Amino acid sequence: MRFIFTLAALFLAQVSFAQLSEIRGQMKNSTQKDISLFRVEDGKPVLIANTELGPDGAFGFLFSPLNEGFYAVGHNKIEQGALFPLYLKKGDKTEIAIDKRRMQFVGKQSPENTVLSSWNTLTQELKVKAIYFMEMPLSTYEDFFPELTRVSALTNDFRKSIKTKNENFNRLMTAVTYFDMDYYAMHFIRTPRKVHPTKDLYPAYYSSIIVDNKFKNDDVLSSMFGEALLNSYADYASGRTTNIDERLKLFSTDRQKGVYTLFKMIPKTQSYPQYEGLIKNFGQYFASESLKKRTDELGAKLYITTAGGKAVDFTFPDQHGKNVSLTDFKGKVVVLDIWATWCNPCKKEIPYLKKLEEEFHGKDVVFVSISTDELKDKDKWLNMVADMKLGGVQLYAGGFANKVTEFYKINTIPRFIVIDKNGILVNPNSPRPSEPKLKAILEAELAKPVAK
Repeated sequence: MRFIFTLAALFLAQVSFAQLSEIRGQMKNSTQKDISLFRVEDGKPVLIANTELGPDGAFGFLFSPLNEGFYAVGHNKIEQGALFPLYLKKGDKTEIAIDKRRMQFVGKQSPENTVLSSWNTLTQELKVKAIYFMEMPLSTYEDFFPELTRVSALTNDFRKSIKTKNENFNRLMTAVTYFDMDYYAMHFIRTPRKVHPTKDLYPAYYSSIIVDNKFKNDDVLSSMFGEALLNSYADYASGRTTNIDERLKLFSTDRQKGVYTLFKMIPKTQSYPQYEGLIKNFGQYFASESLKKRTDELGAKLYITTAGGKAVDFTFPDQHGKNVSLTDFKGKVVVLDIWATWCNPCKKEIPYLKKLEEEFHGKDVVFVSISTDELKDKDKWLNMVADMKLGGVQLYAGGFANKVTEFYKINTIPRFIVIDKNGILVNPNSPRPSEPKLKAILEAELAKPVAK
């Protein structure tokens, strides 16, 4: 069996080979052509790397873990395939064999993965019956409930056997035994089956799931199914209550509340005003670095793709050196023209822009052209402004990397942006002056009043 290793998130000049973790594996009886490596962040898998399988299904990953903890291998399209957990520290080596929905550790393992291997052996059939509800033959409560009862009867003894020298792992692994069992139990009854049991048929395990202060700390977010478990628990423990504020009372930390809130609210947050409402109502829960990053990325995405968000303010000098800001034009419709002297498509729009300026002369519309020329071409910009008698407001941003291009994630120019009289985005990627649609947009905005 030949292993072809993929280097994942690795700078060889900065990382010694003693710090590298190695995963070897073989995928059997699979139609997949590739396999992926994931880390766990905020209770869900985050893709690190992907590699093709060898002719015999062999694969390998060589990487430096960002932190000690749980990782996983599986299919990049998570909902279509299995994910198999591993516990890794810098320098660890592990080998696994995957056969469709089942995995086993091969050969000598680290003390941590030796324990994880035993847990995998104990719970694997329960996991398959609970999670892969499209398996054939289809699992029903008649075969799942006995397996849940059998495994749950053995879990306390298993927990007592977790005695490695790694106290951090011992704590997390003990917690994971509870998380996995709860998740499998709740996931089973949440997914479609041929027949569903009435509650009087539920085994005793279900009566143990709801407890006060269920998640005492954030260890649940180190678990591969942590985010999904929080959602399942909120549904299971809250009964018919759909009010998110009431559901948040089930969780113990702001980070747990933040993860759950984003899980529920991101699909419903489709515009920047909705994003602002999300931050206003739940922003106190997004203080961790990872959650703040997720909310910032969501906000940036909505600014770019939707109307209704606040336009970013800026201050740039004009050709005379006078600083001009977007807020100077409150009460007027603003057309931003992001351009450069080296950009031929930008220069082709200039005659159309001049014509549009003439048509709206004397009306509450201002055309603001922002040059992204680098410092070495500033004189070229100044000369073009003078020689071509460019109208409107001409500003110099000092280079392509500036507040406007970064905020709107502008990669190509020309880019035209329409802002209403109140500083709200009308169209963050509007038609160009050569397109009649831009004139129609401006006429429609002029007809609207300024908000008081």
